[in-house]
Amino acid sequence: MKTIILLLPLFLVVIACNPKKDGVRSVTRDPNINGIVGNFVTATTCPQANMSIGTIFDNGQQQVTLDSVSGSFESRVKAFLSASTAANEIGQISGLPTDQTGVRFQGTVKIGANGAVDGTRSKMLIKVYDSFVLNSELDANGQKFEAIALEFLPRAPTQISGQFNMQTGEGYASFRDSYGEVRFEGRIDAQNFSGVVKFQNTKNVNGGTALSGTLGQFYVARCAIIQ
Repeated sequence: MKTIILLLPLFLVVIACNPKKDGVRSVTRDPNINGIVGNFVTATTCPQANMSIGTIFDNGQQQVTLDSVSGSFESRVKAFLSASTAANEIGQISGLPTDQTGVRFQGTVKIGANGAVDGTRSKMLIKVYDSFVLNSELDANGQKFEAIALEFLPRAPTQISGQFNMQTGEGYASFRDSYGEVRFEGRIDAQNFSGVVKFQNTKNVNGGTALSGTLGQFYVARCAIIQ
């Protein structure tokens, strides 16, 4: 875990090199929030701005339990995105936390005195940076590919909930919309919030079976996300 802490500044470099624009790759799962992605602001108490970015990864050092989805980290990311994005619209994605492609996130998880997540004051933004973004490729319309952004804000149709044990720090935060659920399960300690990310889709863009599984491990500084 100490190695990951030392490498956290690289996450900000990756995102800074791939700024969000209103490109055709953007997926705002709530159709009422067009234009908000890219202006996502979270209030943190972190001493350094680069600590505000978390990563979802699979470095092969932790066994990942799979449900209906198996295979590489890239295949699991594509399965996760299948609720709204076809696999042929997604490039290569690394599972290593320090590579230029991968899955990053920012969020706010507001926890009450009883350990319950306050869904009215919590939110989450997940961005997938693939090889199309890295290589500055153009889509069929001649537009630049952008990171695929999935945003969950505290208003309909998004439902945000969760519960943590205030003694052990163990618990979960759930972000659900009409496309499915993303669930961050893990433990909060004095420095970090870490664990695994699971998903349960309710749609498939190709009309097939809605997929579910464990996306990968995640890690973020506590000061960046827990309030």
